[in-house]
Amino acid sequence: MRKQFSLSSQSWPCLLLVCCLGLLAACGGGHHDHPPGTGPTPTPLALALQPVASGLSSPIFLTAPPGDSRLFIVERQGRIRIVDHGNLLTTPFLDISALTTNDGERGLLSIAFHPQYASNGYFFIYYTNLAGDIVIERRQVSAGNANLADPLSALTILTIAHPTFNNHYGGLLSFGPDGYLYAGTGDGGSGGDPPGNAQNTNVLLGKLLRIDVNNSSVAQPYAIPAGNPFAGSAGQRGEIWAYGLRNPWRYAFDVPAQLLYIADVGQARVEEVDVSPVGQAGNNYGWNIMEGNLCYNSSTCSQAGLVLPVITYGHDSAGGCSITGGYVYRGTALPELTGQYLYSDYCNGWLKSFSYSNGTASPVTDWGITNVGNILSFGQDAQNELYMLSGTGTVYRIARK
Repeated sequence: MRKQFSLSSQSWPCLLLVCCLGLLAACGGGHHDHPPGTGPTPTPLALALQPVASGLSSPIFLTAPPGDSRLFIVERQGRIRIVDHGNLLTTPFLDISALTTNDGERGLLSIAFHPQYASNGYFFIYYTNLAGDIVIERRQVSAGNANLADPLSALTILTIAHPTFNNHYGGLLSFGPDGYLYAGTGDGGSGGDPPGNAQNTNVLLGKLLRIDVNNSSVAQPYAIPAGNPFAGSAGQRGEIWAYGLRNPWRYAFDVPAQLLYIADVGQARVEEVDVSPVGQAGNNYGWNIMEGNLCYNSSTCSQAGLVLPVITYGHDSAGGCSITGGYVYRGTALPELTGQYLYSDYCNGWLKSFSYSNGTASPVTDWGITNVGNILSFGQDAQNELYMLSGTGTVYRIARK
């Protein structure tokens, strides 16, 4: 006969104590892997590149209209391609290959969508014409097809003569947080800026320009915004926002921090990133007095009034050749990366970043990205996620490893 047990009320505390002690023993005797009151150590962020499109011809820029899920990829030969839900559409959004060449550093170099693109359909392109001059042009999307531009909508905004040399065009158009259109122009080419264009405020080469295109017409393609530093000054161009730039291939606005980042390509020794407040007009970034943080023209190497770079790297020590500027990360997929400015180098194709606050740049982080080819540009979609564009014809999304 099985013996029956009964538990009195006095027996329950003892049983509970035994059970609790047993549970503690099963869990390692109460040992903690981390100090009491703290969570586990988070895994450090590691980055990888995820291909999103391939088979492209010199993908030189990527962007998207505000609130749009598509990606618009500029091919230097003169085409703009669309990636829609992961599919690269066969028919280009725009094809101006008959209007440009791709010798040297020429070609179709960027596109900027108007902040009100959803209602007005306007976008702006930056390219070199058959004479090699810089052209900024307004276009419009087709009324009947959101994936095609209207071929008859072209309005020339500005043409900048670029005689003699086929390099140093700058190339980026971007709308600033003030609603004006900015354009970064190269110094005119060759080496060393022999005409002195970058320091000459009576020419538009070697500059960051700011113009108002919100009421463009054939009669008045653009206006000079109030606050431009040389507006109304005799012998100086009112379109200029900043000067002293060699070849500002890519720049970026960080709207939350109200900062402007300019990655200016160096001559032969130093690459640089300049950072300044968005509303600070008339900055002189130093070329061709300085190359990065080094004197270039030793006979006139006065740094008075110059805005010097916050980050530089050398061709010898870092093995670089031409900085490819990116963006400050403001997406949601990689919150650990928030506030970091990402950049690369055309020759080495690495990915590095730093943060900037209170006038100081943090130590640079190398993210261990290799073997992706020559990095032509970065891109940013409408959700603020970032991309790297390779000379191999592949576009990569920067993602968590």
